[in-house]
Amino acid sequence: MKERIPRAEFSGLIDHPGSGAVLGTKDQRVLLVRLQRHDFPFETYEIPGGVCEPNETHEQAAHREFLEETGYAIGYAHHLLTLSPSVGYSNEYISVFMAEVLDKQGAPEHDCFWFDKAEIRHLIDTGQIIDAQSLAALSIWLGHEKNLSPPHVLFLCTGNYYRSRFCEIYFNHLTTGLGLKADSKGLLAYRKINEGMLSVHTQSYLHQINLSPGKMKFPEQIEHRHFSSGVRIIAMDEVEHRPMMEQFFPEFSDRIEYWQVHDIDFTEPADALPVLKERVEKLLKEF
Repeated sequence: MKERIPRAEFSGLIDHPGSGAVLGTKDQRVLLVRLQRHDFPFETYEIPGGVCEPNETHEQAAHREFLEETGYAIGYAHHLLTLSPSVGYSNEYISVFMAEVLDKQGAPEHDCFWFDKAEIRHLIDTGQIIDAQSLAALSIWLGHEKNLSPPHVLFLCTGNYYRSRFCEIYFNHLTTGLGLKADSKGLLAYRKINEGMLSVHTQSYLHQINLSPGKMKFPEQIEHRHFSSGVRIIAMDEVEHRPMMEQFFPEFSDRIEYWQVHDIDFTEPADALPVLKERVEKLLKEF
């Protein structure tokens, strides 16, 4: 039995490692798990997800939890939203990703069910979906069509916090309405050593050029599945990133592109970010 703490006696903040979840879709339907939550009077339906393990990013946790809970693999995971479900009580952030459901890979931990949009509206109206991440993600799914194909380009750096994130944001700004999409990852993002979601240098430069960072997300780790997705991958600095590629992903080290924009230890952000801006503008002309 979990201890109950009266609200008047609770004055702390729950330190939470964060969570990841996946809205898995296929043929205009979504896959939900049915759960009986502790101290709740009836079963509810949720999108699969769970808590990040040590040295695991939100996207990695979402990918793992979906496979564990449903037994299904997923395609390229697109960041959908990040929300704070318990402001004032916990520093937890939940990152929700959207992906196409692929083949069955194993036995599921929970009972799983497919629902179309009319059925999802009924579940919401009858109180059978009540958790924040499911309601938020499904509300977006009900109102919008999402292209789940892999992005056209993926920018790669070390922590997915500064350079690659600027390139992703700027590319997506320039291609609004053009049907082109960028993503970004980090070679060592799993270490989670940076504070927050986005470098203050990136935020400052975006403000300087009158751009909003847009939908915020936590750094994401690149894995073998991303290299196998067919997306064009560009690493920010060959001197820095080719050795990492040769160490962690040797079979792909000669199959990606490399720019020559150094990290903050060697080049000031005031010099590096304008160079990246020009490189992204030049890159866009190739599409």
